[in-house]
Amino acid sequence: MLSLFVAGCFFLSGMAGLVYEVIWVRLIETLTGGAPFAVATVLCVFMAGMALGSYLAGHVVDRLSGRGVLLSLYGLLEIGIGVCAVAVPFMIQAAAPLYQTIYSRLPPGFWGCRMAAFLGFVLILAVPAGLMGAALPVLCRFYVLRLDHVGARTGLLYGLNTAGAALGVILCGFLLIETLGVSTTLGMFACLNILIGLSCIAVSRFAAGEGSRPAEPLEPVLPNPRAKNSAFQVKMRWGVSLFAVSGFCAMAYEVFWTRLLGLVAGPTTYCFTLVVATFIVGLAAGSLLFSCRADHVGHPLIWLAGTQAAAFLTALGVSQLLGNGQFVFARLDHAFPSHFLNLVPFQAIVSFGLMLVPTLFLGAAFPLVNRLCIQTLADTGRSVGTAYALNTVGGLLGSFVAGFVLIPWLGEMNGLRLILSIQFLAAGFALLDITRLEKSDNRIRLAVVGLMGVGLLLVAHYPSLRTDLLFRIG
Repeated sequence: MLSLFVAGCFFLSGMAGLVYEVIWVRLIETLTGGAPFAVATVLCVFMAGMALGSYLAGHVVDRLSGRGVLLSLYGLLEIGIGVCAVAVPFMIQAAAPLYQTIYSRLPPGFWGCRMAAFLGFVLILAVPAGLMGAALPVLCRFYVLRLDHVGARTGLLYGLNTAGAALGVILCGFLLIETLGVSTTLGMFACLNILIGLSCIAVSRFAAGEGSRPAEPLEPVLPNPRAKNSAFQVKMRWGVSLFAVSGFCAMAYEVFWTRLLGLVAGPTTYCFTLVVATFIVGLAAGSLLFSCRADHVGHPLIWLAGTQAAAFLTALGVSQLLGNGQFVFARLDHAFPSHFLNLVPFQAIVSFGLMLVPTLFLGAAFPLVNRLCIQTLADTGRSVGTAYALNTVGGLLGSFVAGFVLIPWLGEMNGLRLILSIQFLAAGFALLDITRLEKSDNRIRLAVVGLMGVGLLLVAHYPSLRTDLLFRIG
């Protein structure tokens, strides 16, 4: 019962986190007058803060003893998130006169004005983002009781939190702000965070009682192989590297696919929200589905590389369909020019259906990498925190590189080819190194090399974006 309660709390916390992100974008846009700047600022600070919080908490939480202490710490984190959420609007409002003074004294369009604003928002948003990032390794340390369910428990937590985030995006983007307003929505979810925190602290004494049972130890139950097994160290490095590449490619795909859908559906808030929500749902579903199998696979690194290769193949297909399927949206828009709201459900169905399969494979990475890297219960927090931090940094770099480098310099088609190649080659080289470590037959190595060659041939020809089809619609 306690485990279900904690999992439910983490689901609600994920929902609140994405609500805050949407509201922060709205507040910063109102102050600066620039939606792209607001989105870029919040995404950068949010992801960087979560990465830092996850990394630091992961290296601290393993020193704590007792499940009651861990649950109390999680409760304090949730209270801190709620308090910071309430404080952020007041801090942004207090910074407004300073921003206006700087803006009025600098030349129009001067980059220093935006840079000063960005640094100011970093100071305001970094703390709540860091607290959100710290919650995952703390709860994983609390939730994982035995090594034989590492993948299941960590995947379940990540999946539920991500599913809550998807629900938060949908509710906030389509319903809450329009019906309740920004202040009421913010206050409601801040109270939710504080209530979660107080509830966790209140029930932590029951967790302390559970933690004393012999069946639920928090002590190492296997010798740590890292100091003795160099092959394991290589596999672990490949695991976290593939997880970082997965985060990089996932966010890059999100940017590219939003761009492709926006070419016809329009770069509206509805289109962006639909893409983000369906993408998050896919990641959550993938983590939940693969968490059921992660603890039963004999070679988690092979499975991890295989899921990344599968994500590459399906992402290539999605990119091809989105690029050449734009004329379908254009035909619908031509047939029903005054029925935009009728197109929104259709866009949601198409977006969800196309992006679901690759995001399922991307979501599988979290339980698999934890199954690979966590060898003792004593280093659960550090392993989860480090892996999640690297994945988040990868996602931050992926969104930045895709939006600010690849699309302006290479275009959608060549940029997608580069991202697809990175993901496929990372999986391929990992499989090649596995064959070396396992001293596999040379025929297996040749087969892997051959598959890598086929993948590169596919990337050389696809995706082929036929945007000229848009002009054939009459």
